Amino acid sequence: MGSTNRSTQRTASGLISLILCVLLAIACVGCYQLYTMKEAAIVTQNQLKEQLNEASVELTASQETIAKLQADITEEKNRNYDPVAKRMEFYQVAKQLEDAVLAGTAKCKIAYLTFDDGPYEATSMRFLDVLDQYDVLATFFLLGKNSDLHKEIIKREFYSGHTIANHTFSHQIRNGIYRSVDAFIEDVVKNRDYIQELIGYTTNILRFPGGSPTAGNLKDGIVARLQELGYGYVDWDAEDGDGKLINLSKDEYVENLFNTVHDQKLMVVLLHDYCEGTLEALPEIITGLRERGYIFLPLFYESNVVRKS
Repeated sequence: MGSTNRSTQRTASGLISLILCVLLAIACVGCYQLYTMKEAAIVTQNQLKEQLNEASVELTASQETIAKLQADITEEKNRNYDPVAKRMEFYQVAKQLEDAVLAGTAKCKIAYLTFDDGPYEATSMRFLDVLDQYDVLATFFLLGKNSDLHKEIIKREFYSGHTIANHTFSHQIRNGIYRSVDAFIEDVVKNRDYIQELIGYTTNILRFPGGSPTAGNLKDGIVARLQELGYGYVDWDAEDGDGKLINLSKDEYVENLFNTVHDQKLMVVLLHDYCEGTLEALPEIITGLRERGYIFLPLFYESNVVRKS
């Protein structure tokens, strides 16, 4: 009986020891898990702090960038930039170069590319693209046309640096502007005011529709009135014929143009920005004239090719 009791006591003691070991193991695992969770929490907290710091730095940089952009915008709005004054400065330099060419002290020659009768919705922008591509400034003799797209074309021409000139408002040759001196001048003034209102620039160069000989016996009277208005006028020395022949090929327009080029020191070239053939020929016209020693300038009132009487 005593032996049985001792055996029972040993069994109970073993069970207790086993239970204690299990509890200790559970406690150790729990502690380890708590430790691991704490470490993970610390790591996560540190990562969050780093991310917060990075975000704070990025936010500060963004705020600084925004503030700088706002300052730049404000400065740009307040900047006293006068495109007309800059244009006048350019024309002064152009006049010096022109005088040097005429005096023979400059080796180059000058070609003034001029485009009549625009703007045209289908083609004028494409002409401007070619001029931009070849870095050429030209002169546009404009008519009064009132669509929104026409206005955008004129603005692009002006702000690209091209000279904006007057070709009368209506270009009505028959039974129109050449009825009398007054009729002609009224049309000129109407177009001048239209362009002035649109871009803030007062034109001072005119091309007679059809050329100045078209005015016939009215020419002297018209020129005298133009002088009173501060206008000069210009005809042309070379052309590709697109004013009369609008269905020629590119090569024919190029050939026509160079048949009228006679090594003039100062040369005014007549073109029209409605002609698809001229548009195709324009790159070859530009490169061909450059190969012949010409540089390109926009017309300006003080130029020797702009007549005042």
